[in-house]
Amino acid sequence: MQMIMITGDNGITARGIADQIGMDQNSRIITGEQIDQLLDEELQKAVANVNIFSRVIPNHKMRIVQALKANGEIVAMTGDGVNDAPALKSADIGIAMGKRGSEVSREAADLILLDDNFATILDTVEDGRRIYDNIKKAVNYIFTIHIPIALSSLLGPLLKISPDALLLLPIHIVLMELIIDPTCSIVLERLPKEETIMKRAPRKANTPLLSHALLLKSILQGLMMFIASFGTYYLYYIDKGDPFLARTMGMTIIIFANIFLVLVNSSNQSLVIHSIKSLFQDRIICLSLCLTLLMLGIILYTPLHLFFKLVPLSLSQLLLSLFIGAFCVFWYEGIKFYLQKKHPLK
Repeated sequence: MQMIMITGDNGITARGIADQIGMDQNSRIITGEQIDQLLDEELQKAVANVNIFSRVIPNHKMRIVQALKANGEIVAMTGDGVNDAPALKSADIGIAMGKRGSEVSREAADLILLDDNFATILDTVEDGRRIYDNIKKAVNYIFTIHIPIALSSLLGPLLKISPDALLLLPIHIVLMELIIDPTCSIVLERLPKEETIMKRAPRKANTPLLSHALLLKSILQGLMMFIASFGTYYLYYIDKGDPFLARTMGMTIIIFANIFLVLVNSSNQSLVIHSIKSLFQDRIICLSLCLTLLMLGIILYTPLHLFFKLVPLSLSQLLLSLFIGAFCVFWYEGIKFYLQKKHPLK
């Protein structure tokens, strides 16, 4: 993120203010008179290396904004006066001062900063990026968790398994949705920000929400969950001949994997061992995940298991389900570890 000062004051005053606020700067200052002598292509090169422009007029401000945009930058422009209006309108995001800003600047801007505090802009950008990240994580989760549900419902009849012995009956799909919806609307919405969230370049306006990489990740994670849950169910069904035990093992694996999926995908960069601490500082997230485990316990170890056509699992069977559910999700930690080694967090 590059910060640029554009002011009508002289260069000495501008540099003094930049020093006071701790703004990174280089030795060169370009004045409005020099801008008049530069062609558009020359100005594009200049704005890439200069971050203080002094003695400028409204036309200069707009040319600077347009030069930055021509370089492929996402430009946010702040201003409070009438002379800032053209540049505010030209920028990708025009931000006017709410207290001291003129009516013209507020009309030209996309956002109005009510407290006139520049730090609020950074906080807003940070929170906006966190929200966008969490939306992508929710989309990833929705795609992933529905793959084992959909494929199990399709493959069972293809293998000529009798309808009453299928892994997921309609009541179980409803039950899964009762787990999935709160996870999306409560847990994934509250995930904390990534450590490097403010060190990224702004994303392009035409960047799709569901990228090819995100779709591939969802498919691979969903297929691993499907193989683990349906494979365990099918092996138990063939070996034991007990559809209730087989179904219980398969469903329990899906529910455990659902929890592990949230933990693993809570960060695209940090390993889960680093994410868990921040996740469980949020009591709502902790409560939601614990309620999922409590619901599983109530369904398996109370008379409700008869209604859901399940059976109570022994300790060894429960631990096996836990291990398989963890294994089919935590493989992705190896990919994150590899990416961390290849591209260390800065």
